[in-house]
Amino acid sequence: MKTRKRAAEATATQPLATLRFALKRDGTPVLSITRRDGSVTWQRQSAFFPLHDLTHYAIETVLGLRQAFWGMMADGWEFTDFGQPWPRGPMPNVSDALLGEVSAGSFGMFARDHAGDDEAGAAALNEHLADYCRQHDLPPPRVVTADEFGRIRRLRDEVQARWHALQPGEAMELAFAVD
Repeated sequence: MKTRKRAAEATATQPLATLRFALKRDGTPVLSITRRDGSVTWQRQSAFFPLHDLTHYAIETVLGLRQAFWGMMADGWEFTDFGQPWPRGPMPNVSDALLGEVSAGSFGMFARDHAGDDEAGAAALNEHLADYCRQHDLPPPRVVTADEFGRIRRLRDEVQARWHALQPGEAMELAFAVD
């Protein structure tokens, strides 16, 4: 993970962050994030993380989660800030972060198990979120509607298909514009 600061004039019309998912010529995934202020951070990734991070993108974009993973990255968090010893301290909005992370970690299972049935998929995801919150003594996040579940699934499928179509040496960019 590296960060560099680039002098840039930020404008409100720019996305909070531009996410660049790339495959190096050797096939290694690399993710870079250019923030509205011009700073850039990046990370080499294992094969798992681009799909997980694209799921985060779909969930946080559709649900407007400004303070989940991508919003925190846009605000200057680094990859190394997520996890012990939590160098930045607690997450600023536990509800957004919880909804984004727990959903991203399990969304694929619910989308697959309830293919074409957004009502059942949303119900299963909401039940999973409620169970997680009960187990960790946390207030439950807001409910994900069937319409939102379907829009998340479609966006996730679209961006993951774009990722799978990349050849070594190619990249795709996504604007994270939840403001």
